[in-house]
Amino acid sequence: MEEKIKAFMRNVPQAVFIAIAKSPMGFGGLTISSFELVSLKPAITLISIDKTAESLETFVKAIGWTISLLSDEQEEFSKLFSNKEISQYERFKINYPKSSFLKIPYIDSCISYLECLYHKHFEIGDHFIFFGKVVNVEIINEKKPLIYYKRGYHKVL
Repeated sequence: MEEKIKAFMRNVPQAVFIAIAKSPMGFGGLTISSFELVSLKPAITLISIDKTAESLETFVKAIGWTISLLSDEQEEFSKLFSNKEISQYERFKINYPKSSFLKIPYIDSCISYLECLYHKHFEIGDHFIFFGKVVNVEIINEKKPLIYYKRGYHKVL
């Protein structure tokens, strides 16, 4: 059943995001495709993080996070934040710009980013679901989004 579900999901084109959290432990980030706006009033978002993710503990203890929507020119950031062989320390050697409200890094030249305050989280299956209250939105440019589809990166035509 798992393989059929994975095959099904490979047929769903997904925008690529980088989530970066700030906690007393420091910063932690990862590439995500499981992102949703759950509610507009109040503005609440949802992200899903695998229990084995190196940055999970940072999100559990987070005060908040940024969600950067990557452009089709930013595949290297998706790979940087999804490569399990690259440590959080190595990922944050780059001097990222900081968000205006929470002062959390976001990906420079991304299409746009959200700043979210931690709202709640819960464990379900092999993931944790995190809810964040949107406190700021910045639209940076009008580039096209990076899409992940059938195990590869694609551009919107």
